Amino acid sequence: MSFPLYRREALVREIADRLQTLHGPHANAYWRERVAMVAAALREAGVGQDKVRAEILGLQDAVQIRIRGEAASYYGE
Repeated sequence: MSFPLYRREALVREIADRLQTLHGPHANAYWRERVAMVAAALREAGVGQDKVRAEILGLQDAVQIRIRGEAASYYGE
């Protein structure tokens, strides 16, 4: 798995696009599932828990920035 996660554009785009089609508990469940998968892969690769947490937080920021950017483009901001 390549680092940092926030630079994995395909992963960020995939998650952001999917989250934009989900709402409430469905969005939360999807996010938790994806985070669990990514975290498991990182741990399997020997990444320590602190680094896993930092990578997930960076990924979360990147996904949120992408969603906000797409919303701003949609509304002409």
